[in-house]
Amino acid sequence: MLNRVAASCALILINSPVYAFDFSFKGMIKPEVVTSSQGVASYGGAYSQVAPTHALRTDIFGGAPATEQQTNFLESESTSFQAAQSRFSLNMNHEKIRSVLEFDFIDGEDGFTNQTAIQAQEPRLRLATLYYDMDENWTFFGGQKWSTAAGIKSSGSYNWIGNAYRAGNSGFLAVEVGATYKNDGLMVTGALTGKGRNATAGGINANELGRMPGLALDVNYSFSGHKIGAAGHFAELNFEDEAGFTAGENQDATLMKVYTTLNFGAVSINAEYYTGDALNNQNALGVAPSSGLNGAGEVRESFGESGFFTYLTWKVNTDSTIKVGYASASVDSSDRNRLSLTDLNENTTAYINYGHKLMDGLTGFVQFTHFNTEYGGDFEDFSTVVGRAGVVFKF
Repeated sequence: MLNRVAASCALILINSPVYAFDFSFKGMIKPEVVTSSQGVASYGGAYSQVAPTHALRTDIFGGAPATEQQTNFLESESTSFQAAQSRFSLNMNHEKIRSVLEFDFIDGEDGFTNQTAIQAQEPRLRLATLYYDMDENWTFFGGQKWSTAAGIKSSGSYNWIGNAYRAGNSGFLAVEVGATYKNDGLMVTGALTGKGRNATAGGINANELGRMPGLALDVNYSFSGHKIGAAGHFAELNFEDEAGFTAGENQDATLMKVYTTLNFGAVSINAEYYTGDALNNQNALGVAPSSGLNGAGEVRESFGESGFFTYLTWKVNTDSTIKVGYASASVDSSDRNRLSLTDLNENTTAYINYGHKLMDGLTGFVQFTHFNTEYGGDFEDFSTVVGRAGVVFKF
């Protein structure tokens, strides 16, 4: 796959005037070892260290009460060697037009369960965005990009793909068309956006039905090295138009957040708070389960939730950096009685990491992360510790 991508890019460049485009190839290679004290999941319900997001229940396996041996499996330590969170991008500029194509190697189609080669090495499209910089104030864009409502994109963790999602971070990738206005420290972005993810094998679903797309907005202001902002994503999910619909009504999907970045010399602080409904329907990766039709075709009412994350960065010196982070998200109290035993009710994560520059472009790192996850139904909580160490080579 990578050979075909490289060959295609080379062919484009060979057949283009040498003066027409500025082209660059960038990326990060991240080999690492990951270990956990017991069962940890990567978005789904399988024991997986690909991109840990929460601790697993150890008393349920495959949706049923776990046998003694299944519980033993879920309580066991495990270690894996990985390179899947590596990524690369192709960047092009031409006069006022610029674009980016970014790929990584996560096995999203298989549910984030393949830790090592060969299965995990499947390129996944992350960014495919075209920008038109009309002047110093206005930029127009279209394509797959970070959601306008993403706010602070990184939680500061070396678990780049887990990224405190389902535990206080929210807002992932979206396909959008919109514009950004910049004037001094003020930045305002508005976009028409896909309402959510296509999560069915049958094609069009409630996230895409209807004439109106989603709407997204971000407003932030930078001053003296600091930033404050607010963002939102709003859409209607058209369950009443689905083929299997029998009863219920359409649901609103909303995401609203405030965020800030504060810089004080060698120390910086990032913080973000969000609240909303049906976050997982809009690919915002919240803690609550998705809305949808049940087995009888009745609409499952949306779940409300809220959460926050914060992390502190300390530049010890020119070569060493320490980051400490905490994140937590929970389902609204009024909706908790509808959760099943395998639905997440509250999920919290905390981490500390250390990165050291070994040479230009190469950084060694180590991180320890603690997950505490409370499930619905009986509101039992489960905990695990994840350690990771490796190097990041940026080129």
